[in-house]
Amino acid sequence: MDERDLGNACAGLDADVMAELRAIADRYRTANGLLMRLAGWAGQRAERVTARLPAVVQTAIGEAATLALRQSYAVAFATQGAAEGSVPSRALRRLRGEVAHRVATGISGALGGFGGMATTLVDLPVTTTLILRSVQQIARDYGEDLTDPAVKAQCVAVFALGGPLPEDDAAEAGLFASRLALGGKALAEIIRAAAPRFGVVLGEKALAQATPLFGALAGGAINPIFTGYYQAMAHVHFRLRRLERDTDPEQVRACFERILRASG
Repeated sequence: MDERDLGNACAGLDADVMAELRAIADRYRTANGLLMRLAGWAGQRAERVTARLPAVVQTAIGEAATLALRQSYAVAFATQGAAEGSVPSRALRRLRGEVAHRVATGISGALGGFGGMATTLVDLPVTTTLILRSVQQIARDYGEDLTDPAVKAQCVAVFALGGPLPEDDAAEAGLFASRLALGGKALAEIIRAAAPRFGVVLGEKALAQATPLFGALAGGAINPIFTGYYQAMAHVHFRLRRLERDTDPEQVRACFERILRASG
């Protein structure tokens, strides 16, 4: 990409910052590619399911999204341990890293999809907790303090960044608007903002797992994609936050937006 294509938005930023912004933009495009794969799975399943999700199930998914986001942070944080090696069980101590969390959610999704919609609803809070646990570890890798209430809120905010809502004119528009709107918000406010977006993605997942037995295969395949999407969004969010701590936040956001649009 020619630097002249970026106009004045990136003027004055040094080469290291520009390289980091381009890397973050690549990660963001990867995240949205994963989301499209998830939507593709759901679309394939929709062709085989005689009816779309009934209203009562959609309501249950919306409630599950809100409840999962409200409860999962504390549960996920409690399993991290205050220091390395202090995680309360050997299994959880070994559950570190993004691949391990994708494998764990894949197992959870396979078990949850075995009985169709009923067991899928049971799987949702487990999957959410595992994803949020991975988001916490990513945040910590970028220098965030997980005990800070503001950081707790920003971990949950990952579930509200961008997303597949129809009113989003473009994927990056959802990201920029969400990050600006959620900056400085309290956890309860962020949960209210995140739950509708998260519920849409949960609905795609639930639709793909709607058929018993086949749902186990779908859940085992979808959950790692589902997890990978939010892990990638966590990298985008917390890498931008790290840059914003050392560089003018408004210019970081303007330049990042310009890079995305210029390469789109």
